Amino acid sequence: MMHTLTYTSNRAGTVIDLADPEGIMCGQILELRTRTWEFELGYRSLHATRPAKTVKVTGLVYGIPALEKAEELFDADMYAYLNDAAKPGVITVDGWSQTCLVVGHEPDYTSPLLVRGDFTVALLDGVWHKPVRQSFSRSTARYNRGKGYPYDYRYDYAPTRNVSSIDNQSALPSRMRLTIYGPVSTPSIIIGGNKVIADVSVPSGGYLIIDGTGSPRTAVMVAANGDITNVFDKTHRDQASNEYAFATLPPGLQQVSWDESFGFDVEYWLEQTGLPWT
Repeated sequence: MMHTLTYTSNRAGTVIDLADPEGIMCGQILELRTRTWEFELGYRSLHATRPAKTVKVTGLVYGIPALEKAEELFDADMYAYLNDAAKPGVITVDGWSQTCLVVGHEPDYTSPLLVRGDFTVALLDGVWHKPVRQSFSRSTARYNRGKGYPYDYRYDYAPTRNVSSIDNQSALPSRMRLTIYGPVSTPSIIIGGNKVIADVSVPSGGYLIIDGTGSPRTAVMVAANGDITNVFDKTHRDQASNEYAFATLPPGLQQVSWDESFGFDVEYWLEQTGLPWT
């Protein structure tokens, strides 16, 4: 059962509620739940992809102004995408999203107060994704004072590192976005069997974003004053040595380790070909 359905314009920042009983109410979304791979059979083999596709969503519109406002936004987003290289919109159903453009509306019933018809939506990602975020904090005890004892010893005994992990509930590998907070020089993080390394110095108040969720993949450093620097070429991208900054997160429980001198967030995307039923 669907609870929320929205369209977000990346161009205008406007969000249209498509499950609004007093505006646009889209109740039939069966085609959004369709799980389809395009495939070609070979000799005892199969090649498959998940390309962009169009689906129809049936909607009841209570009030013509709501429909006119939505169609103006859909047209403006389409024009900007085709002519200005603008980002497409995003359709979100109960937290699951993908980029899209609304390419048509076919009414089959009209009255002074009500319009019923099908919206044609071009789904551009081929998959639905739902972000999950997990934060890992800097160990202040480990890097501030060590561990105190009532007697003098030749060494400071640092607190034991916490055992950290990510439990990826997806059945598929998940794309990741890492946000690493400064100050830190040459941050290194091991997730599962892969090491993420960037040869940069992240200043205090700044942060580094290593984003493997989009296309193309990006790595940028944001200073405390908001200045942005492209540092893609500073990331390690050696897949053969398991030092790939844009590696996906495998399913299941993955151990996470770092020197705990800095904090970071991991956002990973659960992915499904069709919308889940629950």
